[in-house]
Formats: sequence, structure tokens, C-alpha cells
Amino acid sequence: MANTNAPDGFTPAYSLYGGTLNASRLELASAYDTLICSGDVVKLNGGRVEQAGATDTPVGVFYGVEYTATTGAAIWSNQWTADTATLGSANAIAYVYTDPAIVYEAQFTGTPTIAAVGAKHTLSTTAGSTLNGRSKEGVTTTTSSGIALCVGFVQDPSNSIGQYARAFFTFPTNVFAV
Repeated sequence: MANTNAPDGFTPAYSLYGGTLNASRLELASAYDTLICSGDVVKLNGGRVEQAGATDTPVGVFYGVEYTATTGAAIWSNQWTADTATLGSANAIAYVYTDPAIVYEAQFTGTPTIAAVGAKHTLSTTAGSTLNGRSKEGVTTTTSSGIALCVGFVQDPSNSIGQYARAFFTFPTNVFAV
């Protein structure tokens, strides 16, 4: 069965050490000018969350955001809409999976082989969906300057090693890795 080309970001699958997967609370600047969707890889810049590029050192994976709108309404969303202003220009609170031991499920945007396991891959940073707030990021088969370490392929009848395969990844260069 052929895999479907439908990257949907990074979804926490499990922890290398067991336990509960919890998101950390980090600041996101009011009026930050880039869309961030649930499942997008993010970085820190000056201590605040921003969308990560294909080879940036990640802090983790974005889950959602809360802030007070300029109307005074409390907002929770699975996406940060570019240029969102907050009440009094206060920073928003981004919820980010930051634990370096989290293993994520994501889709390759190319055609990996079994040799992808154990290699670090770059990200495909396609903008997410503003309709459902979900990421469209994936992982390329490019390994130079890679940041997403493939630790195995998803074992499911609907997934096969080949074009658009789904696999498991960690971020060993995570800002909080020791």
C-alpha cells in the first residue's frame, strides 16, 4: 500500500524514559510576525518562542498558546496567527513540548530507506493550516545539518518504508538536552 503525502507536523508519541508528556510554558512575543501551528518545531530567540527553520537548534514542538486579546478576552488556540496583538502588548504563553526524551511521529517528505534510522535529518518547514491550526511540517531525507534523529519507522499496516513513510524522531540537539 502506498503511503499518503500528508505531513502533519510532529506529534508526541512516547518518552524514551516513560512517564507523562507535558508541555512547558514559554513566552511568545505579542505581535510576533510568523504563523506557528500545533506540531511545528520551534526555537528560542532572546528567551522567546519563534518558528524554527530547517536546521535551527530546536527548543521543542509547539502545542498551543494562550493570551489576552486586545478586547480583554482570554484566548486559547492551537495556533499563533502572525502579528496577533495582545492586551497591553503583553507576551503570550506558548505551550511547548521541550523534553529532549520525547519521541515524535512525523512524515518524511521524500523517499527514505532503512538507512535513515540513526541519521539526523533536516526539516521541511511548510506553513501550517490556518483552518485547523495543524502543522504541515515534515522531515526531508537530507542529512547534512540535520536536527531530527530518526529512531525507527512507524510499525503500522498503512505505513511502509519508502516514499512519504512515517517515522519516529527525537531532537538530540534540543536547547535543553544535556
